Amino acid sequence: MRVELKDFQAGAVATLANKLQSMCRRYEQDGELSSICLASPTGSGKTVMCAATIEALFFGDDDLSLMPDENAVVLWLSDSPSLNEQTSVRFSNVADKLADSILDRRHLVTITNDFGAAHDILEPRHVYFLSKDLLSKNGLLTKGSEANSGRVFWDILDRTIRDPERNLYLFIDEAHRGLGANASSERGTATIYASLIDGLDGRAAMPIVVGVSATPQRFEAAMDQRADRVRMPKVAVTPREVQESGLLKDIIELRVPEKDDPVEHQYLTMACERYALTCREWGEYCAREGESPVNPLLLIQAADNVSNSALAEMCDQITGLVPGLSEAMSFANVFGEHKDIAAGKYLIPYVEPEFVQDTSRIRVLFAKEAVSNGWDCPRAEVIFSQRRRSDSTYIAQLVGRMVRTPLARRIESDDLLNSVACYLPQFNPESTQDVVDYLMGRKDDMGESSIGKQNIVLNPVTITAAAPKSEADYQQELKAYEENEKAIEAARQAQPGYQAPLAGIAIQEPLDMQGAQPSLASAVRPVDVPAPEAELAPQPATGNYVAASAPQQPATPEPSSAQTEPTQTVSVVIPVPMAKPKPPTKREQSFTHQEWQGIRTAFDSIPVQRIPKKARNEFQSLVKTATLLVETGLDVNAAADVKKQFVQKLKGYIVANEDEYREAKHDVEVAETVKITLDKLNETEDQEQEEARTDAEGLRKAARDADMHFTKEFANEYRRANFKELGRPECDLRLAAAVRTQAIVDALEGWAAQCRKEYFDKVDGSGDYDYLNDAAKQRYDELARETEGKRLTKIEWPTSTSTSDDFAKYPCHIVQKEDGLCPLDLNPAEDYIVRNELAKNRTVAFYRNPSGSMSAKAFSIPYMSSVGRKALHPDFLFFVKDAAGVIRPSIVDPHGEFLGDTLAKLRGYVTYLRDYPDVFKQVLFVGDMGEGVYKVLNLLRSDVQDAVMGYSDVDCKALFYGSFANDYH
Repeated sequence: MRVELKDFQAGAVATLANKLQSMCRRYEQDGELSSICLASPTGSGKTVMCAATIEALFFGDDDLSLMPDENAVVLWLSDSPSLNEQTSVRFSNVADKLADSILDRRHLVTITNDFGAAHDILEPRHVYFLSKDLLSKNGLLTKGSEANSGRVFWDILDRTIRDPERNLYLFIDEAHRGLGANASSERGTATIYASLIDGLDGRAAMPIVVGVSATPQRFEAAMDQRADRVRMPKVAVTPREVQESGLLKDIIELRVPEKDDPVEHQYLTMACERYALTCREWGEYCAREGESPVNPLLLIQAADNVSNSALAEMCDQITGLVPGLSEAMSFANVFGEHKDIAAGKYLIPYVEPEFVQDTSRIRVLFAKEAVSNGWDCPRAEVIFSQRRRSDSTYIAQLVGRMVRTPLARRIESDDLLNSVACYLPQFNPESTQDVVDYLMGRKDDMGESSIGKQNIVLNPVTITAAAPKSEADYQQELKAYEENEKAIEAARQAQPGYQAPLAGIAIQEPLDMQGAQPSLASAVRPVDVPAPEAELAPQPATGNYVAASAPQQPATPEPSSAQTEPTQTVSVVIPVPMAKPKPPTKREQSFTHQEWQGIRTAFDSIPVQRIPKKARNEFQSLVKTATLLVETGLDVNAAADVKKQFVQKLKGYIVANEDEYREAKHDVEVAETVKITLDKLNETEDQEQEEARTDAEGLRKAARDADMHFTKEFANEYRRANFKELGRPECDLRLAAAVRTQAIVDALEGWAAQCRKEYFDKVDGSGDYDYLNDAAKQRYDELARETEGKRLTKIEWPTSTSTSDDFAKYPCHIVQKEDGLCPLDLNPAEDYIVRNELAKNRTVAFYRNPSGSMSAKAFSIPYMSSVGRKALHPDFLFFVKDAAGVIRPSIVDPHGEFLGDTLAKLRGYVTYLRDYPDVFKQVLFVGDMGEGVYKVLNLLRSDVQDAVMGYSDVDCKALFYGSFANDYH
C-alpha cells in the first residue's frame, strides 16, 4: 500500500481478509455460499480498506500476517459508472500492487459494452468494475451481440465461478442502495442484483458476496432472505474509532440567518473572508511543518437555474475578497450538464468530480446538488449554498462528503484547520434541523449513509485564549505608537522642500499588535527623493527604521550630449509605521499577568496517561519505531542497530531453547509419511514409516511464516548475516524452525517490546520530542502507546476554537470571546457546578474539558471497563489558590446518572490519584441525586479511596449515601 492504514483500518482489513479466506475454503470444501458486510461510516476510508483487503487477497500481506490467494478474482459492482471510475482511481492511488499509476492500472479493469469481445472468463488477480446498468435487459453485455463476439456476460460469470482455478468475490459498493426496502423504484435494479448473487436461469450462484456500506441493515436483511446463503457477522468500524483517528474534521460550523432577511450577498462575503483566512492558516502551517500545500477549496452550491451572469457576479465578489485567484484557471464546475461555462471574463470549465481533489489550480468549485455519489474532497474547507431549505438532503450529503481532514490527521495546534464552515443564507434555525440530525448520525434516510456523530456548531463564534493585557500595557503601547508617529513626521519634514507626504512610500495597513509583524524590508520600500549635498549621510536601517535611497542631483542641471555622470544617492531614515494599539478588551482584562502565569503552570503540571494499546505485532512496531527515529533524526542508527540485535538475540535464544528448537527444525526439515502396501494376492496390508526431506523451495515457503511474524526486515537481515556461512536453504530452515518454537517467539517478542520502551524512554528524557513537527509527533504518540508502562504526556494548551454563540455564557474560562465570556453547552448539573465554584473566592479560572475526545487538548484518565481499557474525561478543571496563594488545578466532575461503569471510573480516578497524589488541590466526584440534591466524594481522602477500591456492588449509588459522602455546596 502507498498509504499507512490507521489502526482501526488495519484491524478491519485483517479481520475481513481472514474471514474471506475462511469463507472461500468452506466454499471449496462443501460449496457453502456466504456473505459478509464491511460496515463503516462515511469518511472512514472504506475504499482504502477495500483496496487493502483486495491487495492482501491477491498478494498476501506480511504486516497483517495474510497469505495470498493466487486464484482470487474480484467483481466490483456499483450503480454508477462515475462511482466506479472514482473507485478505480482511488485504488490506483493507494494500492501500489494493483496499479503503477492512474495511467497504468494493470490489475484494474473497467467492464464496458464490448467486454465480451476479448474475454471469455475473468482472470485471477484482477478487479473488474461493473456498473449494474450494463446488465439491463436490453444491454449489449446480456444479448450476445456481435460487438461481444456472441458472448453473454452471464456465461462469462458462470464459467469463472465454476472454474476450480478461480475464486470469485463479489463486492457491492454502497450496498444499501441496491438492496432492501429503499432499492430503486425500478424493479430492474433488484432483479440485476438478485441475478448476480443467486445466479441467472440456473447459472452458478456467487460464492462470496461482500457488502460495503455505512448502513448494513438493508444488505443484511436481503442476505437473510436467502435460505441457502450463510451470513457472516459483519466487520464493523464505529464512528468513534474514525473520529479519534483524526480522519474526520472535529467541528462542522453551520451559519444560518435568524430571520428571513435577504443575506445572500453578506453570507458570500463571510464565506470568502473565512476561505481567505483558511488559505492563509493552511499556508503558514504547511510551510512551518514542511508539508505539501493543502490548497483549500471553496465550494459554491448554486441554484438549479443559475445563469451565467449570476455566476459572473459571484466570481466578481469572490475575486474581490480572495487574493491570488485567476479568472481563467481558478474556477471549475461539476454541474450535471457537463459543459464548460464562460461567465463574463471568467472561464468555469467542467471537471470530473474525481479529479477535483488532485487538481490544485481549482480554488473555487461550483456544484448544484450533491456533486456525485461517493465523492469526497478533503481540501474543501468552506461551503456557500444557494439551495433553499427544502433541499436539505443535497446540503447534508455534500457536507457529509467534506468532513475528511486534508492531511488525514488532526491538527492539534490550530482548531480552525479541524473544522469545515458552511454558510446557508436560505435556511433558518428550524429548517436546519434535518441537516443537523443527519450530520449527528440521528437519521440516514436521505439516500446516503450516515457519517456518524459530529460536533455541529450553529452560528459559531471564535473563542481564544484569554492572554492578559493590562491598562499599563496599553499605555506603554500607546506611548510607543505616539513616539513612532512623531519620528515618521520628523523624518518627512526633514526632506528638503517638504510639503506633503512623499509619493511612493508604501505604508501598510495598521498591523494587528497581537499578530506577527512583517519584516522591515516588506514594511517600507525604498523610494527616490531629491536630496542636496548636505543631506544625511548614508546609514543602514536600524531598529524600526529602513533606509530609503534618494538620487543626488546637481542644483542646476546643464544639458550635455556627453555621457552623464553616474547618479549618487543618499539614504533617508524612515521609521516603520506601527499599528495604533487598541484598549484592552474584557477578555484581556479577565486575568492578571501573575494569574495567567499561575494558570499556565498549573495546567502544564497535570500528567496525562493516554490509553495504551497492545501492539498487533511487536516486531512490526519495533521496525516502525526505528524507522521513525531515523527519519526524524532522533537516532539515525536505530534501524541498523535493531536489525543487528535481532540476529544476535535469535542466535542466543536458539541455543537457550535447543531441545524445543531441534524438534521444530526436524518437523520442517523432514516430512514423515506412512507407506501403506496392499498385497491383494495374499490379502495382506503392510504399513511402513518413511521420511522425505524438504527441498529448497519447500524451505522457502516454510520460512514465509517467519517473514510475516518477524517481519521481512528482520528475517532478511538474518539471511544476509548468515548467508555466506549457511547458505539460503539453511537460513530459511532455521527461521522456519524458530518461528515454530514458542519459547523463542516469546523471548524475541519480549526483547522487541523492551527495546521499544528503551528508545521511547530515551527520547522522552532528552526533550527532543518537542522539536518534532506535528506529523512526526502524531506518529510518535501512536507508537508510544504500544509500549509497556505508563507513558505520560501533557494537555495541549488551548489556543482558539469555535462554539455556538447561542449557548449560555460564563466568565473566567481560559478561552473566551472578546467580551470576556465563554459560551458553553451545559446541562443543569454542570451549570450548577460551574456557578457554584466560580462564586468561591479561591477560584481563579476554569476549563471545560472536551468530553469523549482523543484530542491532545483533552484531559483523560484511563480506567478498566468490562470491555478493556477506556478513558474517562472529567468535565471541568478549576484553577484555585491554595493557602499560600499558589494556583493549583482542581477537578470537579458532576455525574447525573449512575451507570454500570461508574464504579470502574471511580477506581480509575483512585489509581491515577495514587500515582500522582500531589498534583491536584481537590478532586470532587459529584453525584446528582435528583431534586436539587448533590452528594460528593472527595477522592483525595485515603479512606474514600479505600472504600472505592473495596466496594463490591455493581450499583455504586449507595456510596453517595454512606459516611464517605458529603453534601456538595
